[in-house]
Amino acid sequence: MTVFRNSLEAGFQTAFIDQKVNSTETLRPAFISNDRAEGKKVLSSVEEELLRCDQFAISVAFVTMSGLTPLLQTLKELEKRGIPGKVLTTNYLSFSEPRALEKLHELKNIQVRLFDADAADCGFHTKGYIFRKEEIYRIIIGSSNITGRALTENREWNLKVISTEEGEIAQKVLEEFQSFWNSRYSLAYDDFIESYKVRYEISKKQKELAKQQQPVSLQRYRLQPNSMQSGFIASLKKIVASGEDRALLISATGTGKTYASAFAVREFGFRKVLFLVHRGELAKQIKRPMRMCLVIPGAWDLSVGDGMNTIRISYSRRSRH
Repeated sequence: MTVFRNSLEAGFQTAFIDQKVNSTETLRPAFISNDRAEGKKVLSSVEEELLRCDQFAISVAFVTMSGLTPLLQTLKELEKRGIPGKVLTTNYLSFSEPRALEKLHELKNIQVRLFDADAADCGFHTKGYIFRKEEIYRIIIGSSNITGRALTENREWNLKVISTEEGEIAQKVLEEFQSFWNSRYSLAYDDFIESYKVRYEISKKQKELAKQQQPVSLQRYRLQPNSMQSGFIASLKKIVASGEDRALLISATGTGKTYASAFAVREFGFRKVLFLVHRGELAKQIKRPMRMCLVIPGAWDLSVGDGMNTIRISYSRRSRH
């Protein structure tokens, strides 16, 4: 152990004190980036550490097929060898691709969790790769998500540090990862995948809708369902598929029931929808979500009728012909 610690200290001196100090490259902290001119890719460093480790944990905000596909062969090799891994991502911005998460889940050695940033009421933008080999941790922290451009093309800055399991850096990183992994906002795969698929598709459609109008409304483009709304749509689809024709949503004030209804109207393609409310202010609240989610010039109409005690908002889809 003394010889190893001496080698580790030499690597630290080379990296942070004097680059002329001789040290073992595999025990040396390193700056990791994509550099086309030098043929360097973040992907290569991640693959190298995966193949070296006996256990790994990854926490990234975004996972896409473009980033996962070049790693699949390596991950399948680890599956054969029984090397366990954990991957934690998030519903933040609805950017991670459901298909990529499904691919990860198919690997028997990998656990996948999703941190619900909406429910936790906090952003989640981590980019950390933790690799353990016996008592040694190699940890890559920086700017690279598991996306194709982040791992191979973008100008990304990442630092690889090397620590024993008693080292302060390793302990702090592991504690942070475990706090997220074990959080009540961290959802197991089976608990999030169906709802997240709905959320992802709704967000995708919302962006496409926003781009059809010029100038593009950033507010409309960025609009996406929260966890309650996507869960509601997912449940409603199951109810409709089972042949039922009635459903009831009960949710606290301010959780987004009006937007949930607007998203539902769009997802199910209803030609007419009737809202009955008892106060005019509620009618005004309905109009904005409906317009944000549904109104495309030449395709949708939104009309408001006012009565003594009831305000009716009727929404109808006009023919495109």
